[in-house]
Amino acid sequence: MNIETAIRNLAKSTCYQNLYNSAKDANSIQMFINVTNYSGVQSLFLYWLRIYSSLYEDLANKESVYLTENVINDSLRCDAYLYYRRKKQEIEIKKYHQEKQKSDMKVKDSPNTSVFNVELRGQ
Repeated sequence: MNIETAIRNLAKSTCYQNLYNSAKDANSIQMFINVTNYSGVQSLFLYWLRIYSSLYEDLANKESVYLTENVINDSLRCDAYLYYRRKKQEIEIKKYHQEKQKSDMKVKDSPNTSVFNVELRGQ
């Protein structure tokens, strides 16, 4: 078992997921002795803690029919799901920007409009 596999197994464990979520909620809980200048292993562990935390949250909220406990427990399927989720988010962002651009163009193309409609009559 390589180091990343071991880190991923630790990061998705209930024990470390609970500790991670507690640390997020109460800033007084420290994951490591050092609070800055994390080593590469610490950074990798924190990365996978965050990833698995978001996956478990998505699973609890039933965000996707493709996400199951089996997907989370299988690194290859998990990586494929993460790739799918990222591509789906990219499509949604692109769609949002296109719709925003269309709505901005509609405002620019509208005839001379004014918030005020004032008639000035001679005195």
